[in-house]
Amino acid sequence: MTLFRQLLMVIVLSFLANLIGVLWLQFESTRDYLTNQLESDLNNTSTSLSMALTPHLAEGDAVLVESTINAYFDGGYYSKIEVEILTTEQTVSKAIPVRINGVPSWFVDLIEINVPDVETTITDGWLQAGVLRIQGHPGFAYKQLWEAFVSMSSLLSMLSLVLIALASIGINLVLKPLARIRKKAQQIQERKFGEPLPLPQTKELRSVTKSINQMTVKLKEQFEEEARLHNKLKEQAFQDATTGFGNRAFFNRQLQAWLSDEPSGAVVFLELLGIDEINKKDGWTKRDDVIKSAANFIDGNFNDESGAVKCRLSAHEFALILDGLDNQQIEEQLNKLASHFQNTSYRENFYQERIFNMGAVHITAGASNGEVLSLADNAMQQARSENSGIYIAKQSQQQQTKMARMEIKDAIEKAIDASALGFTRQPVYGFKGADKPLHFEAYAKLNLEDMGAVNAGIFISVLEEFELGDQFDKKVIELVIEHLKAGSEQVYAVNLTASALKNDQFIDWMIDALKAIPQYTTQICFEFTEESVIYNREKIEAMCAQFADLGVQFGVDRVGRNFSSLSYLQSLHPNYVKIDHAYTQMALSSDNDAYFVGSLCTTIHNLDVDVIATRVENEEQLNILKEYHFDAYQGFIYKPEPFEIGKESN
Repeated sequence: MTLFRQLLMVIVLSFLANLIGVLWLQFESTRDYLTNQLESDLNNTSTSLSMALTPHLAEGDAVLVESTINAYFDGGYYSKIEVEILTTEQTVSKAIPVRINGVPSWFVDLIEINVPDVETTITDGWLQAGVLRIQGHPGFAYKQLWEAFVSMSSLLSMLSLVLIALASIGINLVLKPLARIRKKAQQIQERKFGEPLPLPQTKELRSVTKSINQMTVKLKEQFEEEARLHNKLKEQAFQDATTGFGNRAFFNRQLQAWLSDEPSGAVVFLELLGIDEINKKDGWTKRDDVIKSAANFIDGNFNDESGAVKCRLSAHEFALILDGLDNQQIEEQLNKLASHFQNTSYRENFYQERIFNMGAVHITAGASNGEVLSLADNAMQQARSENSGIYIAKQSQQQQTKMARMEIKDAIEKAIDASALGFTRQPVYGFKGADKPLHFEAYAKLNLEDMGAVNAGIFISVLEEFELGDQFDKKVIELVIEHLKAGSEQVYAVNLTASALKNDQFIDWMIDALKAIPQYTTQICFEFTEESVIYNREKIEAMCAQFADLGVQFGVDRVGRNFSSLSYLQSLHPNYVKIDHAYTQMALSSDNDAYFVGSLCTTIHNLDVDVIATRVENEEQLNILKEYHFDAYQGFIYKPEPFEIGKESN
């Protein structure tokens, strides 16, 4: 029972006890008054009737005696009048059964009224002429008491309702600070700290509220300090201090992770020429300004939302990983970047004509770090001999010409309209109780004309470029819901594209679709990348709040890939996160690198969010990862399996 109900019950019962006591005293007083009134009436009647009967008794006229009795009997409340004529030894009486109309029998049985009776000796001079006995009728008294009881009960009920209403309002006002404290405690449990609570006027609640506010501030500071510490350690280990880009160690890990994940895009090396001369002639401050300007050009050309990985390998070398670009796009982007370097105001900082070289390798298949770095080095050598300073190499001489992107776009639209999608799924298992998967991540493939079944890694960049993500995601969600309605008992995670998350109409459609299937909301969850959250935070937070209201779980993918703070997790509060698989490789590579993985997991766990390891490929890796406080894992230890919509796989 809630405190509100307990207080209300105490107040109402106390009030009722007092009110019932007062009303009962009033009731008893009324009953005594009616009894006395009845007795007084009998005495008056006895006196009056005695005088009226005296002449008739002297004559012994029983007929007149009876007539007189009848007259008095019909004019009052009596149950019996009896006259004993002593001269003739006759008895004349009149009586009626005691029936009380208009009063419930239970009330008569419950309330006892002592009915008075009167006996009077009638004399004629000095002689006794007769004896008069009168017994009162309780009907009038009971009727008066019943009416008084009904009136008092109505008053009691009305006053009780008024009291309950007023007490409820008063208790709610008094307990409002407690409700805020309870809500705040729930928010703290979910690591949502928010603003401090206003201080109430009640002394006791005021001190409790102060304590809650102080605890909130300390917990918030503790989390922020842990997050700052993790970010600081990460920056020291993997971030270049001058540009804010990743360093060589970060590049190597990101490259390895990217190449193991059906890569499609480019690896670009860029070198700035004449940096040492600027340092000698103008000092290190000018040198750093020139490098920062170059980093700004790169940052403006390839924003983080595109998934580009930007690193500084040495004093004058940069490296980029560009995901999802074809050969034409690579060339366009590098030429665009070159135009920034050719800007007159930037070239004036250098003491030589040629200030940069860019070598790129177009990647279309998995390869080792060494192979790709060798190709990129060769491309850089070729770029140094090119007039433009730019050279793009292919990963293989047998690399086939791809369809034009507009042709791919048209093929994607046709495939979406025709629902030409295929699906595979990969389970996510918890480290504890791993008999049943926590959920399956659903991977969609498009059956494109002239290309066959194509994985998302091939066409996702086209979806984003032409903003087709909302159409694709809508079709995937519809098919997954259809699969659930067909009887599937599994939980499926659907990945949402960045362009779809920018579309308000798509989000509204998705929420409406989920509201229409409340019985399946626990069987579908959604994932989106960390980059999407960072660059579209406001919309995603609003969307996730609606997910939480509907009981739909959601998670953030590729967490830790960026150098941004993890503070967004505090406001978003996902059910789980999947850390970038580069961290999995770090945990497996060395104890020093694994320290950062443990730090990341601890920081996220402090927000009461589950952490899922990705790219787990065998039991040996699984046993190692158990030591780093992961809650679940996913990877090629369980390879993706195909499944058909409407048919549950075993």
